[in-house]
Amino acid sequence: MKIEARQNLPASRVPEAISFEEFLTLYDGQHAELVNGRVEIIMANNLQHLMLTKFLIRLLEAYLEAHPVGQLLIASFSMWLGADKPTREPDLMIVLNEHQARITSTYLDGAADIAIEIVSPESVDRDYGTKFREYESAGVREYWIFDPLRQIADIHVLGEDGVYHRRTLNASGHLTSTLLPNFELNPALLWRDPLPGGSEIMELIQAMSR
Repeated sequence: MKIEARQNLPASRVPEAISFEEFLTLYDGQHAELVNGRVEIIMANNLQHLMLTKFLIRLLEAYLEAHPVGQLLIASFSMWLGADKPTREPDLMIVLNEHQARITSTYLDGAADIAIEIVSPESVDRDYGTKFREYESAGVREYWIFDPLRQIADIHVLGEDGVYHRRTLNASGHLTSTLLPNFELNPALLWRDPLPGGSEIMELIQAMSR
């Protein structure tokens, strides 16, 4: 599927129900999702959410520079899962090299290999329920949920049965991925204040390369 982006239109002209093509045009650059033709604006996130997002972007970009197995995409980049299915914008996505053809200039045409959501007070039901089921059904191979409110970090892996299974921590008590070689992360770091900075992030990446 190929869709060309057009110039933004005034918000006052947005109809109640819109197509995916109209959504890309009208909400370009905004963190919004399209569900049953209706646009859902993602509310402004709290500081903890923003800081955790920033840390994960820095960590994953550094990891992918050292282990170039895929590309990191961030909201507001849409994931199109097919006609009559919701268009979602995960906080972060990773698309492996073998699926780079899915990345267009304006959206991801198909499922990400990894979708990452950081839970906010307003997104609890959506992240744990609605999106869990949607990503599972769409074939997103790993769904990472980081919940700073409850200090829960889970990685769910899509099994051959088409169902997500929670991945257990390794012997060191760290999160690992079936798709990112040597990636591991102590979940306690996610709740630290302040979060790890540049030099510590590089130390984490170096440890993953040994």
